[in-house]
Amino acid sequence: MKYDVIIIGGGLAGCTAASELSAAGLKVALFSEGLSLHDATVGPASPKAQMHSPYAALSALAAKGVTVFRGDSIIGACLSEDGTSVKMVSSRNLGSEPLEAGAYLLATGKFFSRGIMSNMEKVFEPVFDADVEFEPDHEKWFDPDFFAPQPYEKFGVKTDAEGHVIKGGKSISNLFAAGQVMAGGPMSESEIEASGKAAAGKILKKQ
Repeated sequence: MKYDVIIIGGGLAGCTAASELSAAGLKVALFSEGLSLHDATVGPASPKAQMHSPYAALSALAAKGVTVFRGDSIIGACLSEDGTSVKMVSSRNLGSEPLEAGAYLLATGKFFSRGIMSNMEKVFEPVFDADVEFEPDHEKWFDPDFFAPQPYEKFGVKTDAEGHVIKGGKSISNLFAAGQVMAGGPMSESEIEASGKAAAGKILKKQ
């Protein structure tokens, strides 16, 4: 399967970018594994719940021509020999079916949505094994004051000045990041949306 852009993550950043790119005439695929904090509703019948329903957002994107893979996630990637571009990715549900695109957008969020994960040795990004900015000393991941900003909230994927994801110290020319998955403090909804639009703009410049 070939697309102009493959977006990994169906939260606010991913959906915003998908809408922008589709409106510009690009063939877009979006993989949405499940719900994020942004998707959580406040009640099954309330107007706010309906407005923020992830199912409504994904259905709206599908109506605009975006190919939406609900309940699926990208689990692997093949990079060029020099590690500077993504050649293809694979998903959990499609197995060995190669998924190719001119550009890819990583918008998987942080720990809650498993866009960033950790073990006893490190904090890591599970799809591309991108470089992650984090504090090596586990004891400094948390502030004892429950109400204080927590250091781990700033952990995230490293990007260069053009928004490309960095892996092994090298920028990946056709892989961008948007939203909470990036290194830095927690974002407001407006900041996440702006991040998605900015990433879409950078991808369009590459077309």
